[in-house]
Parts: sequence; structure tokens; C-alpha cells
Amino acid sequence: MKKQILFTLFMAMQVCLVAQTTGKWFGKMIINQSNSLTVAFEVSKDTDGKFAAVMHSVDQKAYNIPADSVRVDGSELYISIVALAAEYNGTIAQDSSVCGHMSFPGGVSMKLDMQYTHNFPFTIAERPQEPKLPLPYMSKEVEFENTNIAIKLRGTLTIPGNDGPYPAIVLISGSGASDRNQTIFGHKTFLVMSDFLTRAGFAVLRYDDRGAAESEGSFLSATILDHAEDAAYAIDFLKSREFVDTLSIGLLGHSLGADIAPVTCSMNPSVSFAILMAGAAKPLKDIIVEQCDAIYPTMGISAKGTQLNKDILEALFAAIEFEHDIKKAKEKGVSVLESFESRAQDLFPGDKEKLGYTTPLTINTWGSLFVPYMKHDLFHDNAKYLEQIKCPVLVIGGDKDLQVLPHHVKLIEEILVNSGNKNVTAKLYPGKNHLMQDAQTGAPSEYGDIKNTIAPDVINDIIHWIRTNACSPQKN
Repeated sequence: MKKQILFTLFMAMQVCLVAQTTGKWFGKMIINQSNSLTVAFEVSKDTDGKFAAVMHSVDQKAYNIPADSVRVDGSELYISIVALAAEYNGTIAQDSSVCGHMSFPGGVSMKLDMQYTHNFPFTIAERPQEPKLPLPYMSKEVEFENTNIAIKLRGTLTIPGNDGPYPAIVLISGSGASDRNQTIFGHKTFLVMSDFLTRAGFAVLRYDDRGAAESEGSFLSATILDHAEDAAYAIDFLKSREFVDTLSIGLLGHSLGADIAPVTCSMNPSVSFAILMAGAAKPLKDIIVEQCDAIYPTMGISAKGTQLNKDILEALFAAIEFEHDIKKAKEKGVSVLESFESRAQDLFPGDKEKLGYTTPLTINTWGSLFVPYMKHDLFHDNAKYLEQIKCPVLVIGGDKDLQVLPHHVKLIEEILVNSGNKNVTAKLYPGKNHLMQDAQTGAPSEYGDIKNTIAPDVINDIIHWIRTNACSPQKN
């Protein structure tokens, strides 16, 4: 009887522990001695006992970042967020707390202890443009295969109705392992775009990047060329749908997706049109330097700190460009950092804090540069592929974009026109940021505060351009 009582108590404790796992958790993720971020999770469990979660990076105003997997093993909690290349591991205590850490590429680990709460001490931002059920069109969960490497990519296909055939659009996400909605700072960019576009009469395919959410494959080893290949297979998939106008299948790429789209055009010449939104004309290594120079002053980083960051990045790029072995590249990186140590020591404490520098400098601060796919993408020649596009192209950007600076709209237009493309439309929107929102400053810290996911005039212009320039005669 005593053993039975103990067993019953043990089982009751386990049930209580699992019950406390679901719900709301939040705490401070310790970046270094001076910096921390408020991070929260909402953990749920469906009727089949499967766990799910969303993450909120509160100080960055990035909400509802979907977790790709959640596992509870006794008192151990494991959450994977592929979009951030991050994993959380924690141990649940009986006082409704979790002690754990977030892990990032390059061996970076940050302490994150959390408390359970019924109500967060912060507000989740409104997103009025997100579609509400019931939808006035069909939405289907689909999968297609990249047969070259035998991986299945899963996403959502939205279809205006049963009439057809409809012009179709493949949405290509930007940097980072993105889900099919391209969730950024709490905005589900592609969910909103697909809703607008489908209501306007276009079939739209959006899908999880390889290695993200429900798609197979590895994101960390996938380059721009690999993602372009996935998009090429997405076009082939749409060609097999009876309600799709096979003469009017195009691409819409945002940010790095606008760099991927031209490569897809070179792989699949049947692309009917391409929309390049906030894309770049130069390699990623140049874009990173440009955006740091633009964004860091808005963060209060001094000119001295901004210049040091630029010099370090350019020296690291030069050291690793022709070194294919990651281990050796890191060794060269360590030597590079040693040469900047005295300058880093002389920085104002505020600069060090905002730049995330620790002195002595550590290679882990630049760990993302040594992830396998980054070694290729940093030096990818965008112009080479832009020159090959002969289908109609719409190039758009915002004059408050601090991530891919406004002059890239003109640079892309010039490359396309000079290479003989006869149908190029380029527009730089005043007051728009990198997400093509109506913005005050354009700083990334502002994205999450803006209610609209995309400015209505931008999406309306996209719809009008496709109808005017890119639909086959049977749909005009």
C-alpha cells in the first residue's frame, strides 16, 4: 500500500509538471554582462498530446515566431526555432520556473531562466491585415519535391476559385530559415501578401524553406543556389495544377529572396515574370557592411564604433573568401580579431554594449559568418544572374530601407536594362522601409510597432503591374 501511494504521488507530480509546461513563460536572456533580452514562450498541447509553441522576442518587438519542434521529457523542456537557428533547453522546477539556456550556431549559449505566468506583462501587437476565417478563396496544404536531392517541401497554395486557369505566383522568402508566412517581427508577411494577391485573382504558393517548419532538408547547408533550385521545382509543381495558367507563372522574392529569384529564372526559363522587392544588386558581404553603417547610428553607436565594425567585417571577409575549410577560416578569423584588439579596447563602454563586443574579442561574436551556407552567400554575384533575366521584371524598394539601401533599386534597374531586358519597371517608394511598410525612421526596431504588415499602395501596385505586364493574353 505504501508503494502504491508513493507511485500515485509520483504520477500526480508528473501530470502536474506537464500541465505547468503548457501556458505562458517569460524571462531575461543574458547576452553578456551588460545586455539582455526579454524572451517569452507560449506552449500549447493539442488533443493528440502533441506540443507546439510560439516565441516572442519582446524587446525586439518580434512576436509569434513559430517553434519547429517542442519536446517535454519529464522535467526537461526542449524547443527548436529553425528560423533563428536557435534551440532552448530547460529544466522545469516545481515552483513554476524553468532554468535553461538558448543555443545558437558557433557554440554560442545564453542563459534564459523563465517564470510561468497567466498574463504577460507586455502586449502582443495587433496585425489587422492578417486574414480572418472564413476565407473567400480556397486554401490547400500542399507538398512538392526537389527530386534532385529527394526532399519534400511543404506549404500552402491559395486559389481564387474553381474557374481558372489563374496566373500564379511563387513567393520566395528572405534570409534566415523562414516558415511559409515569412514571419518577421511578428508580421506574417507572406500570409498577408498571399491573401491580397489571391483575392485579386492569382493563385499563390508559399512554402517553408528547406529545413524549416514542415519542409525536409537542411537549411544550414543550403546556399542561394539551393533555395533557387527549390523555387524552380515550385514552378514545376504549379505547372501540374489544372487551375494554373502555365503561361503566367512568376516569382516574388523579398530581401534575399529577391537575390534568389534571378537564379531561379536562370534555372527555369519558363518563369513569366519576376518581382524583386527590397533586393540587392551587390553581394551579401557588401550589403552587411552597408546596413551596419546605416543602422548602427540609429542605435546610438558612435562613428568610431561603426567604423571599427566595418573594418573588422571587411578584414574577416577578405580572410575567409578563398578559404573553403571552415575550421581554417575560423583560425584566420581569430588572427584578424587579434589585430583589432587595441581599437576594441578603446571603444566607449556604450559602444561595446550595443555592438555586442566582449574584450578580448571572440570569434563567436561573428559565428554566423562561418555557418556553411554563409560561406557561399557572402560572395554570391547577384549581377551575374540579373543580367540573364529576359522576362518582365518589377523592382521595388523603400527610401527608408536601412537593410538594403535605396540605391539598389536604381542599380538593379540599370543592370537589367543594360543587359537588354525590354520590360523593366522600377519604383522607389517614399516613406517605406525594408518590409515595405509606411515607416517613420526605417529602423528595424520600428517594424514590430507598425500595425500594417505591408503598405496597401505597394500591394495594389504589384497587383496592377502583374495584370498589365505579366498575364498571358487569355487572362487579359
